[in-house]
Amino acid sequence: MFKSEAFRSDRGLGKVALAAFGLGVFMTLHVSLLIYTKCVALMDPSFDAIASSRWQCLEQWSWYALALGFFHLMEFMMTAAYRPTNVSYDANSTGRYVANTSFVVIAAFLLNHSREYHLAVLLSCVEFWLEFYFVPMWKLHSFVRPVGMAFVIGGQSFRVAAMSTAANNFSHRIEYFKRKEHRLVTHGVYRFIRHPSYLGWFWWIVGSQILLANPVCALGYTLVAWSFFHDRIPYEEQLLLGFFPNEYPAYKARTFSGIPFV
Repeated sequence: MFKSEAFRSDRGLGKVALAAFGLGVFMTLHVSLLIYTKCVALMDPSFDAIASSRWQCLEQWSWYALALGFFHLMEFMMTAAYRPTNVSYDANSTGRYVANTSFVVIAAFLLNHSREYHLAVLLSCVEFWLEFYFVPMWKLHSFVRPVGMAFVIGGQSFRVAAMSTAANNFSHRIEYFKRKEHRLVTHGVYRFIRHPSYLGWFWWIVGSQILLANPVCALGYTLVAWSFFHDRIPYEEQLLLGFFPNEYPAYKARTFSGIPFV
């Protein structure tokens, strides 16, 4: 069964179903861990301060894991809702670019976003579990969870609002040719911010590390993400100037890119 095209191809429904199932299992396990931590482990009076601290860290980890699973699920669902003919499992699938026609944009869970993304997630996990084992009390500052949650929820909300507002104009990949149906979106969250989806993602990734109380990765994620957008946004806007030469200059002049100092 798993050798069929439905499971081997990135555009196969079998592969999409497996990814959705895997995310569902991942999130369900962490909901269970969160409930157990809140209702059983943290209510046990026999735990000493170190053990109690570690259980509280696991509570933070559970919230992070749920946010991570929800992020990837929404990436697929939002794009599938507005560009159903271009949906696949993997955003790195080969798309075909045809000038002045429908452009094959690959929408995906973004699970295989890039090697750099996988490395970043791995490093954040390594930092969390090392600090969990050696210095769990360091991760329990009272401001960490509310600030991290605020950034994550705010970032996710902005990201979803941006994708919903842009509708079929949104793409996970840079488009090098203008599609016939492509329109410049200047309403909703785009009224004052040119790249609200980037702003949302920026808030989300920084907030995820604050939520985990990962000081090293919080700083590292911020610097790397800012550097990425510092290079990507000007390049993307040059293409948009070519797509919309009469509209984009005025729109750019009256709006904020979404990323500080970019």
